[in-house]
Amino acid sequence: MYAQVTLLQVPIDQMPVLRDLLETRYLPIVRQRPGFKAGYFLEQCDDPETGQLVLFWDDQAAVESFNRTGMLQASLHALTAEMPDLIVQRQGYTVRLAVRALPETAATN
Repeated sequence: MYAQVTLLQVPIDQMPVLRDLLETRYLPIVRQRPGFKAGYFLEQCDDPETGQLVLFWDDQAAVESFNRTGMLQASLHALTAEMPDLIVQRQGYTVRLAVRALPETAATN
């Protein structure tokens, strides 16, 4: 599995705008791509202008395939066009270990 982590810093009081842009414009495009598994938007508790978008893919090749379409970059450019002071920093990671919570009945035994 491959994880793509994007740090997003928004202008003061603009987090609701960014959240809406991600939900209505960016993520609907991304979720249609082959190899996309899941996405999470994390808003930092002690810094209301900072968030992280974490996208999970089957592998790095799925992300590279999406990059070649130009759609991913166009989507990020669309976000920065809507919010010119948005700061975007992206990193990619190979996921080597993943753990899920135990079901409730198994966790209490």
